[in-house]
Order: sequence, then structure tokens, then C-alpha cells
Amino acid sequence: MSSKRLCFAVAAQAMFMAIAAQSAERIVTGYVYYEDKEPASGTAVQLEDRLTLQIISRLTDREGHYRFVGLNPDKDYEIRATKKGYWSKPRNLSRFSSRSEERVDLYLRPESSKE
Repeated sequence: MSSKRLCFAVAAQAMFMAIAAQSAERIVTGYVYYEDKEPASGTAVQLEDRLTLQIISRLTDREGHYRFVGLNPDKDYEIRATKKGYWSKPRNLSRFSSRSEERVDLYLRPESSKE
């Protein structure tokens, strides 16, 4: 094999591996609403790795939207939202899901209604 062909083969393999690694990442996105369906801007959304208990947080934008990118698809996560005086029920994201992008909408309720 010529050195040009070898370089091309190595470069093609590296590009394929980079694309495969990107597609293996998981994305979690969604919206946070109050019970009356009003968007909850400035809400803290917490994503917890269920094995290490590491928490990543994001704030929702004006429309109540949040987004987590680059997550490991082989891990389980729990997601929840909190805002002063409000909380959402936690939702679980399983490593067994075949979706590379998950949409999880969360609904805030008053702190006094916690079960």
C-alpha cells in the first residue's frame, strides 16, 4: 500500500471514529412549566448521574427551555427542576433508551404540595 493510501485510510478511520463518538453522545432537552402551563423562566434544572451522584445544572431561558448535551448514553440520570417555592417531580432517564435525544418536560408545583 502506498503511503498516500495509508494516510488516507488512517484519516478516514479517524473521521469515522469521531463521527461515531459524536453520535454516541446523548442530549436531554425540554421545557419547564408551572401547573397552569405558563413557561418557568430562570428555573434551575438539575441532572444527576445516578452512579456518581454528580449534578449538572442549567437555567431555563425566557420560554422555560433547557438543554444538556454531551451526556454519556451508558448512564442513568435523574432530572428535576426547582425554583424558589416550587419543585418538580424527578424523572428518570434510563441507559436502556435507544434515543440519542430525549425530551423531558417538567411541571413545577408549590413547595407546600410536596408529598
